[in-house]
Amino acid sequence: MRLHNILEKNINEKNLIQKNNKNKIDNLSTKGTTLEGKNINDFSNRNNLISYLNNNNSSFFENFDLLEYINSGSSGHVYKGLYKGQIKRQVAIKFLINNKRKEKQEEKENIKKESKNNQEIAISKKLHHKNITEIYAYFKTENIDYSVLEYGKYGDIEFFLKKLLKRNALSETSLNYLGKQILDGLQYIHRCKVAHLDIKPSNILIDSNLNCKITDFSVSCPYSSFNPEDLVKFPVVGTRKFMAPEILSKEHMKIKETEKIDIYSFGVSLYYLFYGEYPYKLREVKGKDYNDILNKIKDEELTFPEKRKISNLFKDFFEKTLEKDYKKRLSIKQALEHPWIKGSQIIFDEKENTYCQESFLIRLITDNIPKFNEYIR
Repeated sequence: MRLHNILEKNINEKNLIQKNNKNKIDNLSTKGTTLEGKNINDFSNRNNLISYLNNNNSSFFENFDLLEYINSGSSGHVYKGLYKGQIKRQVAIKFLINNKRKEKQEEKENIKKESKNNQEIAISKKLHHKNITEIYAYFKTENIDYSVLEYGKYGDIEFFLKKLLKRNALSETSLNYLGKQILDGLQYIHRCKVAHLDIKPSNILIDSNLNCKITDFSVSCPYSSFNPEDLVKFPVVGTRKFMAPEILSKEHMKIKETEKIDIYSFGVSLYYLFYGEYPYKLREVKGKDYNDILNKIKDEELTFPEKRKISNLFKDFFEKTLEKDYKKRLSIKQALEHPWIKGSQIIFDEKENTYCQESFLIRLITDNIPKFNEYIR
């Protein structure tokens, strides 16, 4: 398929740049490495991590090769790896130093959180769905924990968009295709009584078949022990500009409304991917104060910049997923039943009126209608 060839070309270009940058990619040998830099526990430095594993958990290299560094966050450092079993496969490996973790004492009112890493693993182990990153294995040692995860070949949606497709925004057609998959994954997560609490483009991976995979349950909360009518207050966790207003305001809400938190973040994600900016003029918020963001959401109206053509149904979908009052916001079921997600009359240009996957894939990389029509013929 042409799209895959183009993506492979762009990935190869990216890898070449990384190999020429000694700060990004180190020598692949697992022997003779030394600790580098001022902070020897900085495992975003590949040599530091290899040296640590050689000294403390050398059996790691019997099963895995450690390839390039992918990214890091509060939940650890992620590397691309190769499983060396009978059937070799590329995997993502997340490392977390457990003797250096500083667990914050969260306000414990109704919702109680275990150790961040233990809870993430417990949640990941029970989730098995085509639109959720699979966890293959988990290892706990004295000083470092690491989990082996399904590898998202094309990275997260934002990387996929800006680095591989080399575009600033996705089309409405594309977001319809991707949004349906994200909602399917969210519906399953909440059926398992888990709130993700950090839905955003960087936590949605794209696999080799161009399918979405929700990942990173490091701040997620299980809520199976509560009754639907119980009032709870969730911890203020997640990524500020994607947070639902009820999280920012520390509002009590009925447990049966929990999914509305992730729906709001989902709506922000689609808006960001479509317009390249945040709703409610959040781009203007410079500080890190949660109240600044909350006040902006309260004070501003939802607008639709004229720079992008948008269907009325997509506008309606945004208005209902980005509703400030969670009691009026769409549930996941209602979002899946919304005519924009179902695909009814969403295409405003009849030349784009096709839903087969191959046509969608080529549509991702070109706005040239003649080329598009030539392809689908």
